[in-house]
Amino acid sequence: MPPITVHIINHTHWDREWFLTSAYTSRWIPGLIDRLEQLAAQNPTFRFWFDGQTLVVEDLVEVAPEYAPRLRKLVQDGHLTVGPYYCQPDWKLTCGELLIRNLQYGQQDLQRLGAEVKTGWLVDTFGHISQEPQIHRLFGIDSVYVWRGVPRIAPYFRWQGPDGSSLFTIDLFGGYRNLYGVTHAPEVALKRLLSEVEKLRPYYPTPDIPLFDGYDLEDDPEDPLLFFAKIPGIDPNLALRESTPPLFAQEMASKGLPLPTIAGELNSGKYGAVFPGTLSARTYLKVMARDCQQMLFHQCEPLAVMASLHGRPYDPRRYEAWGRALLQNAVHDCICGVSIDQVHEKMEIIYRQVFDDMQRDVQASIESFMGGFAPGLYAIGLTPFATDQWAIVDDHLLHIQTEGVGVWPVREKIPVETRQEPVDSFTWRNEHFSAQVDATGVVRVGAAQLGKLVISEEHGDTYSEERGAQLGIVQPTSPLVLEQRSERHAVLRWSGAWSSPNARVTATVRLIFDPSPVIRWRIDLDSQGTDLRVELLFATARQGKILAGMPFHGVERPVADTDLLPRRLPADLSKLLLGQREVGKVSTFPFHDFVALSGGNETLAIMARGVHSYTADEQGNVRLMLRRAVEWLTRAALKHRVGDAGPFFYVPDARCERTVRHEVAVGFGSFDGDSMELQRLNAAYQHPPLVVQTEGPGAGTSWRLLAENAPLSSLHMTGDVALARLYNPTSQVQQLSTSYQQTDVWGKLAGEISELAPGAIATVQLPTGPGATPGPTGDRARVRLLTRPSWRVGDNHGAPDPAVLDQLRRKIAHIDEQLEAIQTQMEAEEDETTRLRLQHRTYILARERAEFRLSLVLNQRKLTQARDQSHAYLFQPDEEIAAIGLELNRLRIKRRIYDYVVAGL
Repeated sequence: MPPITVHIINHTHWDREWFLTSAYTSRWIPGLIDRLEQLAAQNPTFRFWFDGQTLVVEDLVEVAPEYAPRLRKLVQDGHLTVGPYYCQPDWKLTCGELLIRNLQYGQQDLQRLGAEVKTGWLVDTFGHISQEPQIHRLFGIDSVYVWRGVPRIAPYFRWQGPDGSSLFTIDLFGGYRNLYGVTHAPEVALKRLLSEVEKLRPYYPTPDIPLFDGYDLEDDPEDPLLFFAKIPGIDPNLALRESTPPLFAQEMASKGLPLPTIAGELNSGKYGAVFPGTLSARTYLKVMARDCQQMLFHQCEPLAVMASLHGRPYDPRRYEAWGRALLQNAVHDCICGVSIDQVHEKMEIIYRQVFDDMQRDVQASIESFMGGFAPGLYAIGLTPFATDQWAIVDDHLLHIQTEGVGVWPVREKIPVETRQEPVDSFTWRNEHFSAQVDATGVVRVGAAQLGKLVISEEHGDTYSEERGAQLGIVQPTSPLVLEQRSERHAVLRWSGAWSSPNARVTATVRLIFDPSPVIRWRIDLDSQGTDLRVELLFATARQGKILAGMPFHGVERPVADTDLLPRRLPADLSKLLLGQREVGKVSTFPFHDFVALSGGNETLAIMARGVHSYTADEQGNVRLMLRRAVEWLTRAALKHRVGDAGPFFYVPDARCERTVRHEVAVGFGSFDGDSMELQRLNAAYQHPPLVVQTEGPGAGTSWRLLAENAPLSSLHMTGDVALARLYNPTSQVQQLSTSYQQTDVWGKLAGEISELAPGAIATVQLPTGPGATPGPTGDRARVRLLTRPSWRVGDNHGAPDPAVLDQLRRKIAHIDEQLEAIQTQMEAEEDETTRLRLQHRTYILARERAEFRLSLVLNQRKLTQARDQSHAYLFQPDEEIAAIGLELNRLRIKRRIYDYVVAGL
């Protein structure tokens, strides 16, 4: 064997809330710290990587505060690394500003620990957005580890973002646990080591192979380097070296290797599944997340900045606490909807509490700065773009015109006539489009047919969606009703339903027309039953490029990804790729805010608030997934996925049996999709002005704080300085209206800026000179907020099915019989290899049994605790659940170890 260096990295991937809530998993961290202290005492060079997140420190301190100094010592002595992130969020489903705060909070936590980490760790993230290189670079991070989403096998590559930022990236195509648990099967440990080196060596450009000893929720790690040092017969040309993610990345980057460049998002399931079904699992959670993020970054913080300029104290700790709470819900297993029901019940409580708290903060801020204004009706602009739009408030239609972030008078107020007039059809014309609504509620604009609710079979699970046959459409159960009318607007309503013997979907749809280039849908959707999906179909009859809004970028995509591997792999790849993969084709993609079809100088944009899953085809048909009702966390033998994604848990709340208000719009424009005009249209819809009625004692009538032709990610205070984070998601340079002092993300000055380069994210100081701020001043005003955001998700009215619980009991009994038979076979077996395979099978079955047991107990508790309005059971551990959960975790670990043991035989 030629000389080879094996770089061993010890770690754990900490899924704090997945098959248990953090009330249970946090109790495992003290034992992990105990074990790390033992390993460090035995081996001064021992290093351990705690999943790249500082949230685990918070969890530890909450359950065992006496461990805080011990953890700090491990960190400062170099034995333990946490960060650089606060948590491990899903990057595709989390808004851009919250992703920035995730790194900001993580860096703050590291500073308090006296540590610094400049390497990212994203080994189980379900795909990656195009702007990750730039976001990491904003914090001085120059390297990152990834696994899922990479479209080629490339151990090292330059990952390039749309602004030109790049990261040295290590691709863990062989997995992040390929040397895991060698001490658990010492008789094959050396064989496993040599097998991993042999299969990985052809893919690496130098004789350096990284191997990873770690698994999910590992609380009893080992020291493989010390273990192998005691084994005789290791080839002297095979050098084993203790390493860490930063050390290995630094060493490989310093070699000056010719690296391929991969640009943009990493969203391929070719070598590691990215689970498109997570984009639409439990869509109610996505709506809650969007509304809370919107309120924090586009209402609370900007309004608090405006209030601080009028004397109201700005407490950054308040907004950071809300940001951290939202990030805990943004963890990939959580926001993806692939955890047990109790995790998601807990998320709902947190979302609602944060939403209500932020509502009160919004009101207090507005009252603080409206005192200098004359009595009257005002619009508070929340986007730097100038806007011209319409809003229905009480019994009037208001024409709202703003010139950026600030306060502007509402000068046009048109009386609204409330009607309940049945109509056979309805026609609306303005300067932008001509539309006709037929008796089925479908909106026709030219050849386009917009807004049909389609019901189809669903054969997937929470991780992976698989559309079956179309079952029907939501048919009207009432006439089309003209609900409101004025000389400049109309509101139509229709109700509809679809049903089968085992399922039912109902919807109340409102269509809103006004002089703007936007048609709005407000859909109150409900359903009962499982294994179905509800999609909102827009047959646009348009062709052109497809652009999807993503954090800080508009991404152009094809209608499908067919660059995937077959289900059966060649021998060399089958040994290498042990995780899940997508097969066949993937046509479901993520989006934030909008999906646009753009051809020439004409664009149709479909905009949504909190929907993140779309499909499109060559004929211009775009479907938004409003609901996907399933009830199993994972299923076996799916058509478009290889491998099981997680535990076989029964999760009835994933049927989504509740009312959710979906807000969707279609906008028309004579502009290219890769333009600020589309961004302006989207910003006006996503972040409409707040309308207030004030009785303030002042005389002011307007106040402009910030006006630019660019979207705003954040407006907040650092010390006594107001910082605005602007970005350019297009491929053209965007001139700013003035020169600003640019800062880093912390507010430290970094020169001047007068334009936004393509793809740029820039933080700038707002001018504070005479006349720039604070606008009209006066005493605190009496203010009525007339457009207060409402909570859009109703209560869950689903429950576990007793027949399914009986099915779980039968499965447990059947596995008990199988385990007894295998145990008898093992006792009589003399061949060591066969015994190892039988042991592997034992762990597979025992793990499934523990999954079924835990799922059964959790659902039994749901039935008995549903009436507990305190929700204490979500935050306080139950000892029976704790015992089964710990047993399951141990069995998951043993099963995964033996996956690699058997693969090496």
